[in-house]
Amino acid sequence: MKNYLLIFLIICFCPIHAQLILESTTLDEREVISGLNIPWEIKWGYDNYIWMTERPGIISRVNVETGEKNVILDIQNTVYSGNNEAGLLGMEFHPDFSDKHILFVTYTYTQGNQIKERLSSYTYNETSGILENEVILLDDINGYTTHIGSRILALNDYTILISTGDAQDQPASQDINEMTGKILRMDISDDNFGGIPMDNPIAESYVWSWGHRNAQGLELAPNGIIYSSEHGPNNDDELNILVPNRNYGWPNVQGFCDEPTEMNFCVDNNIVEPLINWTPTIAPSDIIWYNHPAIPEFQNTLLMTVLKDKMLVRFQFTDNGQTVASETEFFNYEWGRLRDICISDDGRIY
Repeated sequence: MKNYLLIFLIICFCPIHAQLILESTTLDEREVISGLNIPWEIKWGYDNYIWMTERPGIISRVNVETGEKNVILDIQNTVYSGNNEAGLLGMEFHPDFSDKHILFVTYTYTQGNQIKERLSSYTYNETSGILENEVILLDDINGYTTHIGSRILALNDYTILISTGDAQDQPASQDINEMTGKILRMDISDDNFGGIPMDNPIAESYVWSWGHRNAQGLELAPNGIIYSSEHGPNNDDELNILVPNRNYGWPNVQGFCDEPTEMNFCVDNNIVEPLINWTPTIAPSDIIWYNHPAIPEFQNTLLMTVLKDKMLVRFQFTDNGQTVASETEFFNYEWGRLRDICISDDGRIY
């Protein structure tokens, strides 16, 4: 059986055209575009283009057939990117993007001598082909050169989730009055655009869950479960199931509640333990649910890109989605660090 896997290569020292064997399926690989400046987020667009952020402050549309790159937003003069992890990061389409043309983005900037993070929306002008009319929705989040998060995930109820890193202020992750080290939830309905959802677990707060270190993957599975991948320190990278009004332990708990001091904290604070953890760390990044028959080995599984160990990981779950049934590594060190992943409507993977 032959299907097609097209990898959107961030760093590539491999042949332009190659084939890979994935269990019983042969996959074709080709490079779509090169010469990019730290691409961070890629999304498959309604227009069959890849929409992409580059960390210095660029958003582009990429024609996957020709490799042509069209810059639709350049805010390099506003974005603080530095030499580490900060910059223009997460991006997500409004659920009604084809009608409203609203795109959400997160980026870091400087305020005096401090690094801050914000969430904004832009409107895509189809006539001019640019993003315009920035609306700052959430501002003045403490930032840093590292541990910024930040993924954005649109849910089916016209809310979005946003991950924030601990910004190297570890205790703040346990402080529900701080925005760092959290999963935030925002209303994006017409009646309360940018507001706090009425059913958020903490009244008048965007905080949805806390005790996070640096979540760089968010995905809503067809069964309604929200999964998250998260970086640990030198140990205990995690794959989590996210639920509201719960504490995920950082920095008091790393991975499972398996140390004496962790056990006490877990009992006292109703800590959610990860589905799976990795020590030594692998640096998990984006996750996405693959639900297309084009590649049978991946159908109905969660796929995760990995930076440090340079691979793609497939997770198969038990029927209720609450337990990892198997974890399989693919393409180990085939390319470079794999930051992000998206899937086209015909099941191709980038």
